[in-house]
Amino acid sequence: MRPIDPEIAPKALNDLGQLGSAVGHNVINAFSAIVSNAELLRIKLASNANPVDPASIADTIIDTALEASSVARRLIDFTRPITTIGEDRVTLDRLVAGYVEARREAESQGLTWSAHLEPVPPIRGQAGQLESMLDLLVANAREAMAPGGEMAISFSTSLDHRGWVMLEVRDTGRGMEPEVLERAVEPFFSTKIGHLGVGLSIANGIWRRHRGTLSLSSRPGEGTALRLCVEPCEP
Repeated sequence: MRPIDPEIAPKALNDLGQLGSAVGHNVINAFSAIVSNAELLRIKLASNANPVDPASIADTIIDTALEASSVARRLIDFTRPITTIGEDRVTLDRLVAGYVEARREAESQGLTWSAHLEPVPPIRGQAGQLESMLDLLVANAREAMAPGGEMAISFSTSLDHRGWVMLEVRDTGRGMEPEVLERAVEPFFSTKIGHLGVGLSIANGIWRRHRGTLSLSSRPGEGTALRLCVEPCEP
């Protein structure tokens, strides 16, 4: 076994400790809720008093267990190393155009969609994974936009100065302070109570598996822009 580089070991252990603490906290809370609801169900069924609906308590137990298991699945998605993504050629401007059209037609919460898509060369990837990534980015943007204010998200494709394919996703949300922006893609980091803070981390993990890079630009009150770049396929 190759020894751990002593210069990176402290950071690795610190990251592992933070991740383990976050996972443990979520799982412990989930199992506490499961046990509490199971005890309530047993007490109510054993008494002659008017019980609460057992099906409702059972649903709560099931939902809580599923949410706890999703933490593990998200952790696996985040930590999965870069692996092959197949040999499919995906044209990102076409994929995004279809995605935006479908989501715009299904939109029911007042979000305005726009797209400015220049034709770009194809990339190696899996369309399903990329659409899941877009879902996560949209969900993250939606959470940052206050109801009653402007709620808009825009997509654009182009080539950067290196000839790499570039996708930009912009929203009209609250924007982020510098200290929040610095940690935005960390797993389990969130400024919102009740949120696991894994959506952007998983999206970044999917894009990394496509050998791409992700960067963010944001200021309070000015929304957020995500820039995703990836080298195109060989002709």
